[in-house]
Amino acid sequence: MFCLLFKRRVKAHAERLFHFLLPHGFPGEIFLCGSAFKPLLKKSLPVHDVDLWVRTAEDRMKLCQALIQRGASVVPDAQHPHALKFRLEGHLIEITCNAVHDGTLSDVVHTYELAVHGLGVHYRKGEVIDTCVSPECWDAISHRQVKVMPAYVCLLMMMKPACLIRTLHRMGQEAAELGFDVHVDEEHRLWEIYWHDYSEEERKAAMDLYFETTVCHKSQHHYHVVRRATIGLVMTPATAQAGAGGKVQTRQLRPKVA
Repeated sequence: MFCLLFKRRVKAHAERLFHFLLPHGFPGEIFLCGSAFKPLLKKSLPVHDVDLWVRTAEDRMKLCQALIQRGASVVPDAQHPHALKFRLEGHLIEITCNAVHDGTLSDVVHTYELAVHGLGVHYRKGEVIDTCVSPECWDAISHRQVKVMPAYVCLLMMMKPACLIRTLHRMGQEAAELGFDVHVDEEHRLWEIYWHDYSEEERKAAMDLYFETTVCHKSQHHYHVVRRATIGLVMTPATAQAGAGGKVQTRQLRPKVA
């Protein structure tokens, strides 16, 4: 019941955004997903980033033209060539360069790395026709925790992308912004993947990308993330008392010598 009510709020919020962005409507299809819905998670947060996806390259071109006519200005960004960026009255609008083609709204929301971003709407010919709040997103909101999407963990294991450290930074950033907690087990799982499944070259690539994009772009870094990425952590067995009845095995983190 509460999820249904939340989906109604998602739809109403999206309709207000589309009216602001495209007051005269738009003939194509648009998927609005991700961080544009942060004000629904914390009232004091403004809409800053607006992530838009389109089904075809033709829709992308038409949408760019419509935004420019609306008064948006192009934002050059050589660090993020995967998206076209515009600025409109303080809002940063990103149109992804990856076309959705035959994909569904659910397919789009499951491309996000963080579960709290796994929600969105499908807009077609001037109206919102579908709303999606992924199960992972609703679980994260319900428990007020920042977690990663299972599909993203699979991507890390299979492809070893360089974005892992950047994701760990974003987990802490999102938690601080929303007033959520970072899911400790999932954070530890990502660090274990980084240290046990990534090669030395892949770890270096992840650190380079983090500093070239997140740090250079935001002019700051998270000391905790950098320290753990350079010193490392290993898991060691520890013995903990389980009352008078005996002992249980737990795991304990200790610094790894570089």
